[in-house]
Amino acid sequence: MTAHNIVLIVHYFPPVNSSGAKRMEAMSKYFSRSGRNVTVLTTAKVEADGEFTEIMPPGVRVLELDWRGCVRPFDANRHQAAKPVDQPVQSGRSLARIAKDVVMHMFGQLPDPRLPFAMSFFRPRLAPEIERAVREADVIVATTPPWPPLLAAIALKRRFRKPVVLDYRDQFSLCHEMPGGRLAKALELPVDRSLASQASALVTISEPMSAYYRQFHPNTHTILNGYDPEPLEAVLSRIERIRSHKGPLIIRYMGLVSEGRIPRALLGALSRLQAGGRVDPSMMQFEYYGEGRVMLNYLQEHHPDLNGFFKFLPRVSYSRSLELVATSDHLLFCENSIPPKAGETASASGILTTKLFEYLASGRPILADISPETLAGSFAVRASDQHFVSDDTNAFEEYLLSETFREPQAVARSSFVDSLSRAAQAQTYLALLDDVVATAKKQMA
Repeated sequence: MTAHNIVLIVHYFPPVNSSGAKRMEAMSKYFSRSGRNVTVLTTAKVEADGEFTEIMPPGVRVLELDWRGCVRPFDANRHQAAKPVDQPVQSGRSLARIAKDVVMHMFGQLPDPRLPFAMSFFRPRLAPEIERAVREADVIVATTPPWPPLLAAIALKRRFRKPVVLDYRDQFSLCHEMPGGRLAKALELPVDRSLASQASALVTISEPMSAYYRQFHPNTHTILNGYDPEPLEAVLSRIERIRSHKGPLIIRYMGLVSEGRIPRALLGALSRLQAGGRVDPSMMQFEYYGEGRVMLNYLQEHHPDLNGFFKFLPRVSYSRSLELVATSDHLLFCENSIPPKAGETASASGILTTKLFEYLASGRPILADISPETLAGSFAVRASDQHFVSDDTNAFEEYLLSETFREPQAVARSSFVDSLSRAAQAQTYLALLDDVVATAKKQMA
């Protein structure tokens, strides 16, 4: 049996400058090209969700729902003006951020602003467009984070008896990247287990994460995050990268910084070298794009002597971020710089961010502050020996003085990196969905 009609339940659609959230956008595009009918049920977006600068995939039907479950007109050409590029990243936290942090510490991810969207699927009457799409669906796929789309999918499964696949880009329970005290973690776990156990199948983005979710459901599969080759190839085809030996080396970090993504080994090496007069800011500059407040605060508290090496810039559109990646001298990558808490090992060891895959496919050398023994570190090592992968301060100190670092060369894309594309991952996903539909048909026969 073929999963001909696919319904996706996604919050980040259209994606808002998040390469990880663009996973389902890419999947929907490649599903549609493979002859499948794809309908996306998504939350109505507001200004707080971010800047809508991304191109929608052709051939995909998108239904935006407000908090009452009503479908509102969708404008595929909607754009918002980007923030000024010179807007600085500020240290400290706003009152709203402080309040949110307090709530998340107490209750974790459960109090979510997308809950009304999910609860609307429990209403006795659904919008006609929604009901028609679900009745015609062969399978429903919901992705997290955030977690309310999972609840929405289970509601539709109960109501319409459709097979459901739950897609985890991050763990919901015991996630090392999400805040929350003991009570919060204790509350999230049974909710996650209950939702997962009611699905027809689960999909995660790494094998350690799959091992965790097999405790909840035996039919759990790994389909990597990967990278979308098309926008990356479009960028690579139009840029001309010329290294200017007059200016400093440019090392870029794209996206969110959390406590576990602070490059402690690199900073230690950089501090030593500067103290010895062997490096200075005129030789290299580290540019952070996006939410870099955690890194900025860490620098000010622990390494104020290194402020001259770092620039913190606001987030940019997805296409612009790819341009910045492709024109960097080196790309900075960091994960798990602090040990995970008890119970969160699977989450910490299983993080394979889209950023990593895009870095690997960009043709630029990676400066990775992570052990080569980790899953993410092993991917970089396997992709090319031109990537530097270590969590040892002494090794960083030596590498920053090396000719390899001072004269960065393009990295050829290997067959291993080609296999990580979302085009390839989408075919694996479709094979799974076809199997889920076939199994559901047999059970109903």
